[in-house]
Amino acid sequence: MGAVKIWDAMEVAEEARENCCSEIHSSHTTVDTSLSFPQMTPKIIELCKDLFKKWSNLDDSQFSVETISGGITNLLLKVSVKEENGNSTCMTVRLYGPNTEYVINRERELQCTIFLEKSMNSTWL
Repeated sequence: MGAVKIWDAMEVAEEARENCCSEIHSSHTTVDTSLSFPQMTPKIIELCKDLFKKWSNLDDSQFSVETISGGITNLLLKVSVKEENGNSTCMTVRLYGPNTEYVINRERELQCTIFLEKSMNSTWL
């Protein structure tokens, strides 16, 4: 008897987007984390272009991708983008490791992320 997938990341992101004021971006682009970093980089750039439409026409040379850390279950990356207006923007991209949905409740993790985002956007007195 094989393992049963208990949730779908796209469904969780879509539900969170519908039920919350948070802007959670999702994409159907996949990145094979078993590839070497140089082989993954073009797919990571494609993912960023898909998530942020204003970057979709930028040349790949305007993107810089570097590893921040490789955890037990995730790969954390820093993506720097030199936009057409000359501004540079940085963002983090987290790639889940294979089969981590069997170990980590990603739906609960997403709910925590939404809560933290709301907390960070609130005014502290």
